[in-house]
Amino acid sequence: MKHQLAKSVGLSLLSPVIVGSLLGVYYSLTLEGEFVSIFLNLLMTAISNAHIVGLTMAAFVVPGYLLMFKYSKVNYSGVLTLGLLGGAIFSYLLSATTGEIFLINSVMSAFAAGLFLFGLRKSAKS
Repeated sequence: MKHQLAKSVGLSLLSPVIVGSLLGVYYSLTLEGEFVSIFLNLLMTAISNAHIVGLTMAAFVVPGYLLMFKYSKVNYSGVLTLGLLGGAIFSYLLSATTGEIFLINSVMSAFAAGLFLFGLRKSAKS
């Protein structure tokens, strides 16, 4: 069980890279300017906010999942909500109180919770 949790948390930490890459490609294609510069700037900004994802996983998602698992009441939407809520709280406390960064950090944390669940499900099937 612990090994599965560790692998799933590791998979969830890919969230900043994936979100940063998607945003980088989107803004590089829609804004005028140097493609590589815009892409790398957004990717590095997302990676620099990865601490929000880590804190959310440690304080909200994993303890919430373990509590649900203990009582055999695992609810995927509940875990995703914990990721979104944790991302919003830590983003507000540590990074940005409003604006795009607040929203992106919250979505990035919810996406990390989704990757966490995907990792658990994938390891349970094999």
